[in-house]
Amino acid sequence: MNSNFNNFYYKEVAKLTGAGSWSVNFKDKTSMLDPLARRILNTPEDFKPTPKNAMGFYALDEIVRAQNFFNDCMKGIPFNTTIKMLTYDKKEFWVKAAGQPLFDEQNNIVGVRGVFQDVNVEKMKELSLEKSLEIIASQNARLFNFAHIVSHNLRSHSSNLQLTVELFNSLHNSEEEEKELKDNLVSISESLNKTISHLNEIVSTQSQADDDKSDVVFEDVLKTVKKSIQCTLNKSKATIISDFSGVPMIPYIPAYMQSILLNFISNSIKYKHPDRDPIIEIKTFSEENKNYLTVKDNGIGINLQKYKNKLFNMYQTFHRNEDAVGIGLYITKNQVEALQGTITVESVVDQGSIFKVKF
Repeated sequence: MNSNFNNFYYKEVAKLTGAGSWSVNFKDKTSMLDPLARRILNTPEDFKPTPKNAMGFYALDEIVRAQNFFNDCMKGIPFNTTIKMLTYDKKEFWVKAAGQPLFDEQNNIVGVRGVFQDVNVEKMKELSLEKSLEIIASQNARLFNFAHIVSHNLRSHSSNLQLTVELFNSLHNSEEEEKELKDNLVSISESLNKTISHLNEIVSTQSQADDDKSDVVFEDVLKTVKKSIQCTLNKSKATIISDFSGVPMIPYIPAYMQSILLNFISNSIKYKHPDRDPIIEIKTFSEENKNYLTVKDNGIGINLQKYKNKLFNMYQTFHRNEDAVGIGLYITKNQVEALQGTITVESVVDQGSIFKVKF
């Protein structure tokens, strides 16, 4: 009676929670999946679980974690975690899993047993919320930076212009002073025009983010970019090596992709190492259902310990290069993030840099 009640209790609790149970016995080398576990994992009726194939039910990027949990259990340490698993037909999903050591009559650990519950819907909502919060935080940071740039730069131009006009009005028939002040006015006008142009690019980036995407072929975009800067490529003796076999094309805004590649290639040439010709390697690949673009160069590199937090800020330059403006990477980051992507960088001084875009 008691055995029947326990069996009934277990089955009803399992149904209510949607949890399946499993066990692995290292002593007799057997494994068990109960009916609910089999249903969750979508295993065939004739599937026979073994200690050897147990790890096949975990996502590739979670196998090390799963192995560590099992190893801990073998030492008497239970676990309770959320982990990404695979169904028999290799579909990823998230589970809430708990496990504990399995003891024999002599209190020796002879295996591991536990339960897992499908929480994929809840986890995906959580991940989506986290991504949304990251996007909002990123947008807020960009907005704050943009407001700071507008306030600081336009105020600077305005102050210079006001001071120059005041000096101009107080002239005392000095042709030399008049010429100098006129030159200052021209210089202020040019700087103001550049600032407004840069700010317009940033506003344009956000407005174009709502444009319809189309299939963008990486090879075609690269050809267009190379054609537009062919003289620069020839003069710098730059070599571009590309491999788009991993991901030949993606749905994207064509103008954005062209701008992104143009900025990366232009920077690689602008900050080339003085002792060698630029070699730029561009590659696309797919990993965990995400598409990536990497641009690697052999230039002078960036001191990330010193500049990492400022790298993508507007008007930030890190080398004494007369062509450096500090707008290209800022625009690129805005374009990537406007379409919910991310951009990261690895760099070693005097060796080069690798920029990685996740679309």
